[in-house]
Order: sequence, then C-alpha cells, then structure tokens
Amino acid sequence: MKTYIAPAYLTLLQSHQLDSFERLWHHPVDWFEPPNHRRGGWSGVAKVQLEEHGQPLGIFIKKQQNHARWSVESFPKREPTFRREFRFLRFLQTKQFNAPEIIFYGEQLVDGQPSALLITKELSAYQPLDKVLNGLAYNQLVKSVKHQLLQAIAYSLRTVHKLDLMHRALYPKHIFVSNVDTAPQVALIDFEKTRYSPFFWYNAYFDLAALNRHSVEWSQVERMRFFKHYCKISRLTWFSKWLCRRIIARSKRNRGTELKVNTIHL
Repeated sequence: MKTYIAPAYLTLLQSHQLDSFERLWHHPVDWFEPPNHRRGGWSGVAKVQLEEHGQPLGIFIKKQQNHARWSVESFPKREPTFRREFRFLRFLQTKQFNAPEIIFYGEQLVDGQPSALLITKELSAYQPLDKVLNGLAYNQLVKSVKHQLLQAIAYSLRTVHKLDLMHRALYPKHIFVSNVDTAPQVALIDFEKTRYSPFFWYNAYFDLAALNRHSVEWSQVERMRFFKHYCKISRLTWFSKWLCRRIIARSKRNRGTELKVNTIHL
C-alpha cells in the first residue's frame, strides 16, 4: 500500500519534517500506551505535540512491526492490523461519523520486518467514557443530563452498527465524549478489530455485551434506559427482551477472571 497523507495536513507534516514514513518512524516518542507484544510482533501508541499556526496540536502515532492478521481483503497474505483501522476510519469519514481524523498512513519494511504507521488527530475536548464515569462530576449530574449522555452513546453505537460494522472492542475507554453536562457529543476510537457485518442485531449482541460487561458504574436503571435508546423503543417488546437476555448472558461469560456484571432484571 502506498503512503497516504491527508491533504489538509501535508503542510503541517512538512513544516515539522515528518512527511515521510522514515522520518515518522524514527521520530522520538514517549509511549502513550506501552507496546503490546503479540502475533509475533509488537504494536504501540505514542502522543506527540506539534504546533500549527502557533497553536498546539496533539497527534497520536501508532506504530507496529510484524503485527498482522488474516483478512478476506488481503487473503492469502496477512495484513497489518493498522491497515484495517485505516480502511474503516476512511469509510467512517465518508459517512461523517465521529471518529479520529486520519493524518497519515504508511507501510514499509523496517530491518526486514513489515511495519506500519497510522497517525490521527487528537480528539481535543473529548475524554474516554471510563474516566467520565469514574469522576466525581458524573455523580453530580442531574438525571436529565445523564439521560442525554446515555442517549447520545446509544445513538452513536446504533449508527455504526447500521453502517454494517461490528466494533469488537467496545469498552468504555474506546468511547469518547465531550460536552457531557450540556450537549453530549460521542466519538469512537480503536477500529483495529472492527469487521464488516451486515447483521445489525448480531452486531448489537456482540458489542453491547462487551460494553455491559465493562460498564460497571452504570446502574440497572441506566442500563435499561441505554438499551431502550439503542433499540429506539419506549417499552420492551418480546424481541427486545429476548435480545437483552442474550446480551446479559454473553456479558457473564467467564473469560478467565471473575467480572462482576450489574444485570438488568426484565
């Protein structure tokens, strides 16, 4: 795959001498998340602060080496997991879905190993949902504002599922929100594991189970309100009850550790 640079950021990268794969790869970084070593290689995320028109601009540099997986698009060869994320981010941009803005993508051999770089713009003014839920300010929000937040998250997830995508890593840390106490806005990140899936309710079953398992701060009432917003219903139907039970059952599946799940009583 050829190197991709978003036209809007070409001048910015050139001004910092970061307009090539080699320069970006060797640019000194502090890891935002320590590299994961798996699939016979490694993958990590770093945050870098640049300057644009005298204003600070945060970017995330995602680097990986020999970190690939099988894909229908690339079969019989494996593809870098960042290529998949790049592909879905570009698709979501065409649909005007709120997700990280792509600045750069490239692949190259480094020391004889297939390597990939994905650069995205920081979601400024946003913060991960897990941080919001754990903060003191969330508990001080009035019910109507909490309802707006639940609705915004539910509609965002429904939208991505209606686009025939299954996120497959839908944890609170991958859901970013802003303007929580006024007019909540939602963005999703981390599309490395995302798959095309034309089965809307299966997407809901898979992704909402993961979210339910990890959103331990939500009460039963909040979970039910979120689920109704997602389904766009005011009262549960026989089908929504069936789906809800399936989601809860999947949430409780033992993954090697005991995870407490605040279940919904129907």
